Amino acid sequence: MSKMPLYIAFFGLLLFFETVEAQVQFTQRLEVDTDWGDDDFFVLPREGGMVAFRMKSDTPYGRKDKFQYLVSDFQLRSEATRLITLDGYYELVGFDLDKEFLYVLFNKGSQYDSEMAIFEINLENQQLRELELNSILEMELQDFLVFNKQAVFMGKYDFRPVIQVFDIASQEVITVPGLFEKDARILQMRKDPDLNVFDVVMSRRDFYKKKIVSVLTFDTNGNKLREVKIDDLGDPSMEIVEGLLTSSHNYKQALIGPYGLRRKEAYQGLYFTRINEFGEYENTFYTVPDFENFYNYLPEKARERKLRKVERSLNRDQNIPIRNVVVTREINAADGYYLVYNDHFISSSSRAIPRDGMYASNFYRLNPMMGGYGGLFNPLWMDPRFRNTQVSNQYKYLAAQFILLDENGRIIWDNTVNLDSDSKAEPIKYGEVSFNGRNLFYMYLDETSLILSQIKDGELVMENEPFEIELIRENERIASTKENTLQLQWWYAEYYLLSGKQRIRYQAEDGRVQTRDVNFFTKIKVDDFM
Repeated sequence: MSKMPLYIAFFGLLLFFETVEAQVQFTQRLEVDTDWGDDDFFVLPREGGMVAFRMKSDTPYGRKDKFQYLVSDFQLRSEATRLITLDGYYELVGFDLDKEFLYVLFNKGSQYDSEMAIFEINLENQQLRELELNSILEMELQDFLVFNKQAVFMGKYDFRPVIQVFDIASQEVITVPGLFEKDARILQMRKDPDLNVFDVVMSRRDFYKKKIVSVLTFDTNGNKLREVKIDDLGDPSMEIVEGLLTSSHNYKQALIGPYGLRRKEAYQGLYFTRINEFGEYENTFYTVPDFENFYNYLPEKARERKLRKVERSLNRDQNIPIRNVVVTREINAADGYYLVYNDHFISSSSRAIPRDGMYASNFYRLNPMMGGYGGLFNPLWMDPRFRNTQVSNQYKYLAAQFILLDENGRIIWDNTVNLDSDSKAEPIKYGEVSFNGRNLFYMYLDETSLILSQIKDGELVMENEPFEIELIRENERIASTKENTLQLQWWYAEYYLLSGKQRIRYQAEDGRVQTRDVNFFTKIKVDDFM
């Protein structure tokens, strides 16, 4: 028997592994010298690159009286970091980007008697302006947005939602009317700088405990321009759990998220609400049978059992509930299509409270400093860097689900990625998505490894392929990586941005092996090998 087929198979396998390795490329890296115990940087993508910032002290146990920041382009080219010395007590509580300006919100004064102040930093010329806030309510702050020289504060005051708008030019404060209601919750707030408005997704219950979800649009003077009450679901036993609102295109928007049974912790599926320019809406509902690959994350035999059970339930005209938690994390809206990313997980939390707001899915901003539901952590702002290793893991992640819809709500394709029942202490967004219309890359961190999956034209072509973090310089080695400092985020196009702390071992000019501690920022490219 000829050995030629064996050689072909061997070289074919070798080529496959080389191709997979080439699929993740570490292209650029930026480092900042640091102490191992220093605060981590907050990293924000911006037009033309990124900005990173943190509080810092001169000594490991000193008062954090310096604000440090750096700005880079897409190639991670950066000037030296800049330090702003703070006179007195400053506590970082919020931030936002508006074009070339970084706005940083502080509690200022003493730990027991503080007022708020905003730093306005021009990232082009590094000019700094400090604005004192004397008229903002002492609310439990949950969101802070800035656009077109208007700062919007959203939070709770006396257990009710409140929004105030601060005009940076005139320094006048306006309280937005019509929101201060008992048992009302704000699920999402999003800004639209082009239209100079902001949207609020709000839920409340009427006298009969029926849940009503409203989409309200305000101008920066607090005037309500539009209100869409989504209170007709066609079935009185159903209700919207929560949702994510897309940006406005020709004054049309979509609200997408999970729905379920009233008074029961049972999810039924996903809804898609189209809102036209007149504020009229149309709902489309999807259940498990509508998603062809809903159970693709299960092993083959378990999947077959599930599918047989679904078929029996359909034949008996029975509901098919989703027993695990469904959270819509992200919507990519472009060219008349909507890519929806959902996390599916199981909660074993003894701290569970009613689901209105418990799994609020507003992860378009990761701000771990703000707010909290009833004194608990606020899942809107949980960040991997703030994981408490002393808390038992209470959230078991089953799958990441992806659905591509057209503008009329027709399902183009759906698929799922197995998350292997991984446990987390908080209900954080699990992974990061890059999507160009055909290729979808899904990447997440598993300890200090990057895990990549790829879906092409709806077909799962690679699932959970591990990649080790690499350096750019060949004469350096990673001595250690501080796992809980790692942050991964999609940056732009097919590029991701990884940051965190590492100890690097290198050879000095005198030939001796030395180490240095750094905060690093690494640009990662993902490629299609199919």
